[in-house]
Amino acid sequence: MSQYELYQSQEFREALKECKIYRLKYPRGGHYNDGFELLGKLVFTDGKLLLEGLGAIGANYLLHKEKPECWCPPPFDVEGIKYWIEYKNECECFGYKTYIRIGTETSDFSIEFNFNSTSWYDVIIEDVQRAISFERILISNGIL
Repeated sequence: MSQYELYQSQEFREALKECKIYRLKYPRGGHYNDGFELLGKLVFTDGKLLLEGLGAIGANYLLHKEKPECWCPPPFDVEGIKYWIEYKNECECFGYKTYIRIGTETSDFSIEFNFNSTSWYDVIIEDVQRAISFERILISNGIL
């Protein structure tokens, strides 16, 4: 069964419907590293809540009051103070290995999770099942 056939299968579609924050991102095309991704996103209303969310999931990060030499997302305010955030995108949250991306834009304070486990280009049914289990843990911890 091809990946496209898997994504159209009843089993895969039903499992994906159970997800609250996860979606299947299709390749956009034109990029050598473009593929299918299982992405979940937690959105917060401000920088303070974003930091609380990062703490709740156990993400490793470092705040800077001045722009560091390394790449960081755009700065954001927490209680009137501007911060740059440096973080490791490879993360283990509640025992689940994932990659995270932190959004610090005014309209998008977020943590995005990539749950691809075996390939950067393909999602398997087990990835969706892991995402469902991960969401249940987020719910039980009051994060989702």
